[in-house]
Amino acid sequence: MPIVTVRHFTEEDIPLRTELLREARFTANLTDFAVGAGDDGLIARQHRTITEEHRTKRMFTLCGPRGRVMGFAWITSIDWRAQRCELSFGVLPRDRGLGALAVYAVHKHLRDELNMRVIVNQVLTHNTMFLSAEALEAQHQVRCERDSYTVGEWRTACYWTLSDEDVRKHEASAGQRRRELAERIRARIEARS
Repeated sequence: MPIVTVRHFTEEDIPLRTELLREARFTANLTDFAVGAGDDGLIARQHRTITEEHRTKRMFTLCGPRGRVMGFAWITSIDWRAQRCELSFGVLPRDRGLGALAVYAVHKHLRDELNMRVIVNQVLTHNTMFLSAEALEAQHQVRCERDSYTVGEWRTACYWTLSDEDVRKHEASAGQRRRELAERIRARIEARS
């Protein structure tokens, strides 16, 4: 059973996501549109996404053990024909240690349930909540200076795609590493016997 599951975002999730959108670290690392919006406007915007914008934007709720909400993900720039989208997410402060598992769960959900074949990822370079600066530098394919204006500053963003081919290569590589590790362990055990 997976540690993180993904479900559709509902009206009941709006208050908790609103809190996250106003959290200082989230605001500094993704977007500050919530800072200038009143509660009614922010709630209306999320409600509109649920009821009117499914063709171009979808939101999801990330759940941990026993269905406890741990964060949210949303896709934008959806191209249904090309099977592409841009992924964003925010994990609640208490669960940020599980961020990598959340990212994996969302990617799997988008591929398995929505049939997305290419997922565009974006991280602002100063955001090291899930990726270290070194990992981000090694992973990105495009670096865009002055991409986003948040918390009174222009921010640089790194973008990269994750295609079906990339996923297959990663899974094959991970499987090979597991087999090599198992073989080394077997060899050590046999050497001691």
